[in-house]
Amino acid sequence: MSTSYNNFAYVYDTFMDNIPYEEWSEYISHLFQQYHITSGKLVELGCGTATLSLLMSNQGFEITGIDNSPDMLSIAAEKLTYNSNINLLLQDMSDMILNDSYDGFYCVCDSLNYLLCKEDILYTFQGVKTYLKPNGVFIFDLKTLHFYQNVLGDQTFCDHQDDCSYTWENNFFEEDNVNQYDLTIFVKQTDTNLYEKYNEVHHQRGYYLEEIIDLLTEAGLEYVTAYDAFTDNPPTDDSERIYIIARNGEQI
Repeated sequence: MSTSYNNFAYVYDTFMDNIPYEEWSEYISHLFQQYHITSGKLVELGCGTATLSLLMSNQGFEITGIDNSPDMLSIAAEKLTYNSNINLLLQDMSDMILNDSYDGFYCVCDSLNYLLCKEDILYTFQGVKTYLKPNGVFIFDLKTLHFYQNVLGDQTFCDHQDDCSYTWENNFFEEDNVNQYDLTIFVKQTDTNLYEKYNEVHHQRGYYLEEIIDLLTEAGLEYVTAYDAFTDNPPTDDSERIYIIARNGEQI
């Protein structure tokens, strides 16, 4: 079961304004184009506040966004008031129920790292297999164990904006390959000069590529390749994020 954003959802876009979503959408589209998917229906797993969904929709795709956070989807719905090419569903990606088949699935921004056990990864892959058209493509990213162990480690980060701030403490538990995020959030109230404090705890798990390939195979999907993020190069020991491409190898 993945962690659901609650209070942090309402300041998520403020603090994530450094994410180059346009570059991400161009890279994902580039990967889909390699498999001749230039239009059609896509599912975004872990769509959050739908920033990326909007960009992918603007490139001509019809998007179904799935997320398990009501708060994130509430913000997403406000963005999508005048967009009829995006449909939002409140579901857990490991237990999705859809009513259509799709040309492709994608899942980025380390959403799959929030699944802490292999069974939930497998259930997610099986769901993709169920609803992915023959020869359809599944693109997803993962933060690497190298990133958790050697880059994020046990560091603490802070960010301060005009109306909100947060402290983000990390603890990596090597025995489980799990990173714990302790978030302390302060949000200025609209009718006073006071700040309200919120606390959330999130967890992500790092996986070896070999584990992921085995789970794709068990789910009936065909592993195609992996890239060092935002390149066409294979991953290295120093890769902090990797992209993996799989497909539904059933022939039409």
